[in-house]
Amino acid sequence: MSSADWEEVKRLAADFQRAQLSSTLQRLSERNCVEIINKLVELKLLNVYYTTNGKEYVTPQQLIREIKDELFVHGGRINLVDVSAILGIDLSVVEGRASELSHSEPGLRIVLGQLISRQYLDTVAEEINEKLQQDGTTTIGDIAKAYDLPGDFVLEAVVDRLGTIIHGQQDDYDPRTIFTNAYVARHRARVRGVLSAVTRPIPVSTIISQHGFQERLFFSVVSKLIANGRLPGNLTGGRQANKAVYIPDIHSRTQMEWVDGYLRQNGYLEYESLKRLGITDPEGYIRKRYKDEHLTVVGNVCVGPGLIDQIEAAVDDALLSGGWVDIYPLLPSVFSGEVGCQLVNMALKKRQDKKSSSGAHVFCDTIVVSDHLFVKITSDIEALMPPKAKQAIDRGAFKQQLSASKLRMDDDEGPKSKKEERRKKAAGGKSGGGTQGRETKTRSVKNKHKGRKGAHDSDSDDDDFGASGTGSNPGKLQEIEFLTWEELLQEVTKNPMLVDCPEELTEEIAQRLHQPMTRKFQEVAKSMFLASLAAAGDSRRKNHQQLQEKVSGLLVSIRLSEKGIKAFGSDQQEQLYKHLLKSLCTDMVNELVMFLADDSMIDFASDKALTPEARVKIISKLDDAIKEPMASVHKTLTGASLEDFFSCADSALSAADIMLKKKDHKKDRQMLIHHREGLIEQLQGSMDTALTLHLASLILFHSVTGHMLHASGKFVPQILGYLKDHLPAEIGEILLEYQGNVMKSLKNKDNAELQSEVLGKLETFTPKVKEIAITFKKSSVSATTEE
Repeated sequence: MSSADWEEVKRLAADFQRAQLSSTLQRLSERNCVEIINKLVELKLLNVYYTTNGKEYVTPQQLIREIKDELFVHGGRINLVDVSAILGIDLSVVEGRASELSHSEPGLRIVLGQLISRQYLDTVAEEINEKLQQDGTTTIGDIAKAYDLPGDFVLEAVVDRLGTIIHGQQDDYDPRTIFTNAYVARHRARVRGVLSAVTRPIPVSTIISQHGFQERLFFSVVSKLIANGRLPGNLTGGRQANKAVYIPDIHSRTQMEWVDGYLRQNGYLEYESLKRLGITDPEGYIRKRYKDEHLTVVGNVCVGPGLIDQIEAAVDDALLSGGWVDIYPLLPSVFSGEVGCQLVNMALKKRQDKKSSSGAHVFCDTIVVSDHLFVKITSDIEALMPPKAKQAIDRGAFKQQLSASKLRMDDDEGPKSKKEERRKKAAGGKSGGGTQGRETKTRSVKNKHKGRKGAHDSDSDDDDFGASGTGSNPGKLQEIEFLTWEELLQEVTKNPMLVDCPEELTEEIAQRLHQPMTRKFQEVAKSMFLASLAAAGDSRRKNHQQLQEKVSGLLVSIRLSEKGIKAFGSDQQEQLYKHLLKSLCTDMVNELVMFLADDSMIDFASDKALTPEARVKIISKLDDAIKEPMASVHKTLTGASLEDFFSCADSALSAADIMLKKKDHKKDRQMLIHHREGLIEQLQGSMDTALTLHLASLILFHSVTGHMLHASGKFVPQILGYLKDHLPAEIGEILLEYQGNVMKSLKNKDNAELQSEVLGKLETFTPKVKEIAITFKKSSVSATTEE
């Protein structure tokens, strides 16, 4: 507000005063005055602030002067809330005026709602300097806590006054720590004195705790002393007191001299020895110290070239002479078996790199046996196999083993079994199934030797042999054992080259050869067994051909019988289907099961009828790929659905390599003719009246419908009931009367008088029934119907 405006305000005030002192009619009330001032403020002719009591007004210039006065009175630092309370002005107005004041005057700052002057900060700096000179060190955090100010604000204020009001310096690695020069000098002298007296590695945490050094300043001083060459040593582990270690140069030189001497004298370095010297990372130390020397790191030791050369020379001599050598006596006592095994493998690998023709095997970790000696031992043992195999075949033990372990033998021969190959051919519709599918191939098996950890052998497939087992694992099938482990050990010990060898060597050779020799023996026995079966190959192929013809005939009979069953009602159809499944379908499945059992060398009583329990037992022993389709078709025999049987029978026939020919109507007619002729032949020779009635009803059903029917004697009433509407009346009466007499004969066997009468009638009617069944033609039915 300008001075002219202010003078105008004064004149107005004088006018107000005169008006109030005048008579009552000319005086303004307090309310009128307030309204006039509000109007002036609204018109922006007057700029004033209201006090909190509402009775006073303050101009902006006056408010600023009063804020400055209060700041001075309170020593250069005052809270704006206190200013608002003291002056009676709203806090927002005070904050606005204070903000303008801090921007217009550089010496004033607003911090955390407080107005602070430069004079106050100078006073604080003087107090800080006094305390710093007394203690020698202080931190920004302590100062901020003492004066209740933000750390960044305090740091800025202190840094501005370092070297002027505050006589000290900042830590190079921690700017929030302040030291005096004298304190730093004392600290440096103490650190220099302590570390100059150290002759062995010592943790920094120990030094700090014993001598009371300031941690951050300690690392700063030590780094400068080491960089200037004043301290002969190194600081490792970073700048953390609990990890850092000071190592004096005198210790490093002594340590280095000891390591060099030990390596030069013994030819190796042990990590544990280096750790006892205080080297925390032996491998890294060796790699850095001897980076230009040819040292070999093996396990927890570092081996020099001299010891390596000794091992290689010993191995070369043993392999070239066709003998064996144990390098363990050449190794220092601190070397473990694993280290020795790795050194042996390295020596053998170098021989491979040189393309040496001498093979080698490693036993007991450190014993090297030449391939020539190993082959000699193996060949001597294999010479015992043929006579032992012949004995096993002669007494039938090998055939029993093949029957018990057929599935496992198929797995050993490869991922695809012979059955799968035959099914694949049958599914593809190609010729060559049947006899070709059952040919047995023998495969050559190399001698495979696999040692323990570190064995140097390319033919290391003994894990496969170990899976077969010879009785040690109760979950495995038994095999004919070639030699027991003790017998095999005796045979190995007989070799003259192994007379002076350690006992562990012969035991491990026997252990390694036991499974391969057993498997080799199995192959030899199998080859001899198959050779003995070669003469029977033609008969087996004939059996398969006969099976195919028999199964094809049964399947055609089943399909033709299905057509005849459809002439009956649903209830009768279900019963006839069940009978068909239990008779012809069961016969077909039994033929397949017996063939597969014989082909898989499964023992079963071939001279007895195959019961469902025996059939399930045989199926459970078949190969997994064959077991599933055979089990499925077996389950359908207990049902009443021919569709399910046909669906499962296709897979079962494919598994047995039965290749069905396409449907031939001509052959179907021939089958029907042969079926009728067979029934007539049985009828003519039948002397049993019940059987005569059964055969006659089947023949007449075939004559009427043109379809064959496979039904038992209990279905005769249903068959005659169906034929009643398709035969002449007189023929139907004869058949019904004959049926009635047959039933009386069966029910009254104990009544001799009645039985004699019934038999007389049956003897009279039997020739008529046979003649009707044999001579009846379908055309006669048509003629009778037309009449």
